[in-house]
Amino acid sequence: MTAAPTPGARLEDRYGRTPRGVRRGRLAAVAAAAALVLAAVIWAVVTGVGGAADATDLQTIGYTITSDSTVTIGWEVTGEASVPLVCAIEAQDADGSVLGLVEVRVPVTGAPARSGTTTVLTTRRAETGLIQSCRRA
Repeated sequence: MTAAPTPGARLEDRYGRTPRGVRRGRLAAVAAAAALVLAAVIWAVVTGVGGAADATDLQTIGYTITSDSTVTIGWEVTGEASVPLVCAIEAQDADGSVLGLVEVRVPVTGAPARSGTTTVLTTRRAETGLIQSCRRA
């Protein structure tokens, strides 16, 4: 004959306070902490936290509307000197619609500031020209 469980033992079984339940709770806490750390690492990689040294500064030096179908744009890129870049140079109308786009390869020059002039063919007369973006080549 077995002894009847005490009322306290039944409550511990019911609410998971047995040694097995305690281990399961610790395992769940460790898994949750690991998931949070993994999420933080993924967020840091995606948003580029810690990558400020690779920041690129873009500046449009000026533009000249040379005809109804061309714009010449002067630009400067400042950033990491050892990284070749591909930059998008755009011609736009007054509403900001893109009328022409040229992707320019910006080679490594050894200096953090690199500049150039690009002529962009347009679909109609543009109002402005600018350097829009750059990415690693």
